[in-house]
Amino acid sequence: MAGKFFKRLGFFTAAGALFTVLESKRELRNIKKKYIRLCSDKSTKSKPVRLAFIADFHEAMEGRLNRSITRLIENEGPDAIIIGGDMINGYEDDEIRPAVTLMRALSDIAPVYMAPGNHEKKAELKVYQNKELFDSFIDGISDYDDIHYLSNEKVKLCYKDRTINIYGLDLDLEYYKRGKKVSVGKEKLNEYLGEAGEEYNILIAHNPEYFEDYAEWGADLTLSGHFHGGLVNIPLIGGLISPRLKVLPEYTKGLYYSKKHPDRKMYLTSGLGQHSVKVKINNIPEIIIIDLI
Repeated sequence: MAGKFFKRLGFFTAAGALFTVLESKRELRNIKKKYIRLCSDKSTKSKPVRLAFIADFHEAMEGRLNRSITRLIENEGPDAIIIGGDMINGYEDDEIRPAVTLMRALSDIAPVYMAPGNHEKKAELKVYQNKELFDSFIDGISDYDDIHYLSNEKVKLCYKDRTINIYGLDLDLEYYKRGKKVSVGKEKLNEYLGEAGEEYNILIAHNPEYFEDYAEWGADLTLSGHFHGGLVNIPLIGGLISPRLKVLPEYTKGLYYSKKHPDRKMYLTSGLGQHSVKVKINNIPEIIIIDLI
C-alpha cells in the first residue's frame, strides 16, 4: 500500500511541476491591460489625466515583449508613463538592453517617470558581479529628455487647471531585506522626499509594504510593484507569497485603500516579468491604465 501511495504522490508531484512550468511560460508570454478611474477631493473640471503604469519588467522574455508593450501603451494615448522600478535583473552583462530599448520607445509616446526598485539599488551599490551595470543603464537613458529617473526627487506636472506632483522614492536596501520588517514612517519619508505638496501627489514607491506610511506622509496615489502578484494568485484569497517569503501577504496586487486615510490609495501591479524563479499562475503580466478625474 505504501508503495502505491508514493507512486501516486510522485505522479501528482511531477504533474503539478509540469503544469507550473508550462502555465508559467504561457502566462509570461501574455500581457493584459487593466483600467481604473480614480477621483479625489483635489479633482477639477478639466479632462482626465491618463497614466500608463508598469513595473517589474525584469527584461521580460529577453525583450521579446517590447513591441507588444509599446503598442498596447501607445494605443491608450497616455499623458505620462510611470515605471515602478526593477526594469533590470542584475545577473547578466547585456540584460540592460531590453530595458533601455523599451524605455526609449516609451518616451516617444509620452514622458516617462521611473523610480528605482531594489534591483536598480543593488546595481547602483555595485552588489552584482557586473559593477558597471547601473552606470550602463543610466547612460542608456540619460540622453533622452522625456525619460526621468527619480531618485528621491519630485517633478511637477501641469495639465490645464490641474497640478500633479510625481515623487520617486529610492529606499535603502535595508527596507527590502527578508526577516524583520524595518519601519519607514513619515519622518524618514520627509528625509527622503521632503514634505508632501498641497497638490495631488503621486508616489512611485517600489515596495508596497509601507503603504500606510506613504499615505500618512501625503501620497494621494501610491504606485508600487515588487511583489509580482504573489507569484501564484489563489482565487478569492490573493497572492501566495511575498519577496520576504511571507505566505498570504496583506498586499499582492490590485487597488488598496488606506485604513487611516481612506481617500488615499495604492495600486500594486503584478508586473510584467519575473526573475530567478519564473513562476506566474493565474497571474498574467499587466499594464495598468489609470484615468485621474
